Amino acid sequence: MAQDTRQIAREGRVVVLVSCAMCLASSFLLFLSFPPAGLWPLAWVALVPLFFVLEGEASVRRAFLFSFLTGFLFFLLSLQWIHYVTVPGWILLSAYLGVYFGCFGLLHSWAHRMGGVLRLVILACGWVVLEGVRGTFLTGFNWGSLGHSQAPVPFFIGIASWAGVAGVSFVLVLFNLVLVSVLPGKNGISLKKVGGLFLALVLVWGGAGSGLSLSNLKSPRLRVAMVQANIPLSMSWSPSLAPMIVRRHLSFSREALLEQPDLIIWPESSFPNFLWDFPELFDQVKAFARESKVPLLIGAVTKEGGRYFNSALLISPDGNVADTYDKRHLVLFGEYIPLRETFPFLSRIVPIDDFTPGTSSTVLTLPDGTRVGVLICFEDTVPGLARRAVRDGAQVLINITNDAWFRDSGQPRMHLYNALFRAVENGRPLVRVTNTGESCAISDRGRLLGCIEDGAGRRVGVSGVRVVDVVLPREQETIYTKCGELFAILCFLIILGTVISIYVKRGAAPWRKRSEGS
Repeated sequence: MAQDTRQIAREGRVVVLVSCAMCLASSFLLFLSFPPAGLWPLAWVALVPLFFVLEGEASVRRAFLFSFLTGFLFFLLSLQWIHYVTVPGWILLSAYLGVYFGCFGLLHSWAHRMGGVLRLVILACGWVVLEGVRGTFLTGFNWGSLGHSQAPVPFFIGIASWAGVAGVSFVLVLFNLVLVSVLPGKNGISLKKVGGLFLALVLVWGGAGSGLSLSNLKSPRLRVAMVQANIPLSMSWSPSLAPMIVRRHLSFSREALLEQPDLIIWPESSFPNFLWDFPELFDQVKAFARESKVPLLIGAVTKEGGRYFNSALLISPDGNVADTYDKRHLVLFGEYIPLRETFPFLSRIVPIDDFTPGTSSTVLTLPDGTRVGVLICFEDTVPGLARRAVRDGAQVLINITNDAWFRDSGQPRMHLYNALFRAVENGRPLVRVTNTGESCAISDRGRLLGCIEDGAGRRVGVSGVRVVDVVLPREQETIYTKCGELFAILCFLIILGTVISIYVKRGAAPWRKRSEGS
């Protein structure tokens, strides 16, 4: 008897170790699907090991823990660039994001007894809803959504024009679930139902991927110059180096004039230190715009009434500041400390002054009448901000950022992947100008029109200028721009309707029996 007990315990430990190994496999495959490796096809099978574990797991607690472990390790690997700023923050954030994977494990346990296609759809919907919550709760963190892995393939992300990133994530999760359901030895669903399901998906996805662009050959164009000066962080805030930094940006801007741009764009915080500390340098910038007769969009820290703003300044060809956009979505613990007065010790841990969120429209009007929607730093990872800018009339989206904090890691490419989705979702070209890379112009269909890179094709840690023509689309709006996260909401309603239906049926059964007995 004792020997049998030990044998069972030994077998249980083996099962747990094998399950952990499979969770590690899913974590690593997911990591490889995203930058820096960027092996996007792996996302189509990356969740299979995890789902295989969950299919055979009867314990709800272990389903949560195995799923949490997968998510924690995935985010720990894919967000390793955060350790350049804070190691504890990197670990804690990865653990927090892993909880969403754990919640999916709970959902999987709950849906385990359901059968057929409905169960697969419910699970895919659940994944979408959890990604949606993660992207909004506590100011939101959209990095690493499964759909982002497909950003390099414009055809695959065409569905985002009506369903957003959620639509791409849904199809990827569903495909992984189907693979597991048809594995030998599993209680799978019929191949006929699987075939019908994916035929419908291919038709919908193919229609989205091959749809018409909102621009055409006769549409007007905006000739944009992107300036990437590649200023190291160690130099950015040195007062003695401020003149050199401005000269460097002006030198690239003069080089761009040879190609007659309609707009020259500098990255976030391209004007060194604080704007009011170097009025003579700001005068040089305004003089350049006046002499070249080309509007200039630059990033700078501005101040008004004791409040600090992370701003984008539009300098007109007459040398005056024509308009300003102040960043609205601030970075938690990077640009402000929440509850500073309630918990003063936080100011000692993170010794920064708070920025003030802007309240003005994101849309600026160029001298020729073109309306541009400006997104600063991580604002291009917030779908609602880009959508709001387009709804306010933006013909082009412009993201200025400074990713120098994260060096030559996977972060700049992951940031670019977010921007690609904002362009496709709203059917608007997007011009992304950064300090250290990756600076690229993106079409309204998610294709790269041109990037700043060196002779070896490197885009990060290089300096230069690139002039690109972007086609201004007609006034139509995509379904996503009109309806927002409607697809994610529908996913939530499907889950809610299923839950209500199940519990209504369970509650009705005893009533029917009593009625029959009477």
